[in-house]
Amino acid sequence: MINKRVFHLDNPITHQYIKHPLTTLTQFNRNPRPWHMPLFVAFAISFPVMIGAYLSDLRMGLLASLGAMVILNLPYTGSLLSRMTTVLACSFGMVACFAVGLVAHNVPILTIPLMFFVTFWCTLFSRYYKLPPPAGLFIIMASAIALFMPAPVSQIPQLIGVVVLGTLFAGMVACFYALLLIYNKPVLPVNTSMPVREILGDTLIVSAFIALSLLLALWLEMPKPYWVPMSCYVIMQGMNFQSMWGKQIHRIVGTAIGMLLAWLLLSVHLSDMGVALGIFGMMFCIETFVVRHYGVAVIFITPLTIFLAEYSAVQPTAISEIIVTRFWDTVLGCLMGVLGGIVILSPIVRQKLQVIVDKVVAKLPI
Repeated sequence: MINKRVFHLDNPITHQYIKHPLTTLTQFNRNPRPWHMPLFVAFAISFPVMIGAYLSDLRMGLLASLGAMVILNLPYTGSLLSRMTTVLACSFGMVACFAVGLVAHNVPILTIPLMFFVTFWCTLFSRYYKLPPPAGLFIIMASAIALFMPAPVSQIPQLIGVVVLGTLFAGMVACFYALLLIYNKPVLPVNTSMPVREILGDTLIVSAFIALSLLLALWLEMPKPYWVPMSCYVIMQGMNFQSMWGKQIHRIVGTAIGMLLAWLLLSVHLSDMGVALGIFGMMFCIETFVVRHYGVAVIFITPLTIFLAEYSAVQPTAISEIIVTRFWDTVLGCLMGVLGGIVILSPIVRQKLQVIVDKVVAKLPI
C-alpha cells in the first residue's frame, strides 16, 4: 500500500527533490561578476560571426565563434601568466579535440571510444586545475559536433584553421581583459591543483556515462545525437545529487522556453549580420544570468548552441523538427546525467572504484 505521506509537501524527500527545486525557479542569486565581463565575452564570441557575415561566409564565421568559446575558461584569479596559460591550454584542447573529431567522422567505429577519450582528459584537466563551469563543456562540444560534421578530407585543414583563428582572437581579447582586471583589482592567489587519485575515479565515471549517453542516442537513431552527451555532461558537473537534480529541472524548463525563442529566431530568417548581432545579445544574456539563475541562462543557451552548430544547414521546412528533436535530446541527456550522478555519489561504487584507482596510481609516476 502506498504511503501518502511520502508525497506530502512537508515530507523531507518531497521538499528536497520537488518543492525546493521548483522554488529555485523563481529565485535569483547575487551577481559576483563585474558588469563589463559579459560585454567582453559576447564581443569575443560574436565578432568572428560578424567577420563571416561581412565576407558572406557565415558558416566559417560560426565555426570560428565555436573556437572563440575558450574565452569562457579565462580564470579570475592568479597572475596574468597563469590566466593566459589556462586559456592557451584550453585553446590547444579545443583545436586538438575538434581535429580528431573531424578525422574520426570518417571512421565510425571510433565515435564512442573518442568521446570517452576526449571527455576523460577534459574532465581530468578541469577538475585537476579546479576550472569553474563551463570547464571543458565547449571543448567536448566541439569534438562532438566534429564527429557528425560531414566534411571531405580535403577540407579538414581549412576547418581546423578556422577554429584556430577563433581561439587566437579569443586569446587576444582574454589577454586584454585579464590586464584590465589585474589593473583594477589586486591579484588573488590561484586555486591549487587537486591530487590525481582523488579525481580519477569520478573522471572515469563521468566519461563512461558521456560515452554511454552518446551510444544510447545512436541506438535510438536520433538525428543530432551529440546534444545528448552535452546535456549529460552539464548535469554531472553538480557537486551533489540535489544540485544535479535541481540543475536538471532548470535545464529542462529552460530548454522548453528556449525552444520557443529558437523557433522565433529561425522563423524570421535573419540576415547574416542579424545572426551575428543575435549571438552577441544571447551571449550577453547568458553571461549575465548564468551565475544568477541557471534556468534563465538556458533559455538563451538553447538557441545559441543551435545557431552555432546547425544554423547554416537549417532548411525552412525543418525548423519544427530541429526544435522538437533538440528538446528530447536534452531530456534524455538530463536523465542520463542524473543516473550518472546516482552512480558517482554512491558510497559503494566510489569505495570499490577508489581501491582500483589507488592500485593503478601507485604504479604510475604521478
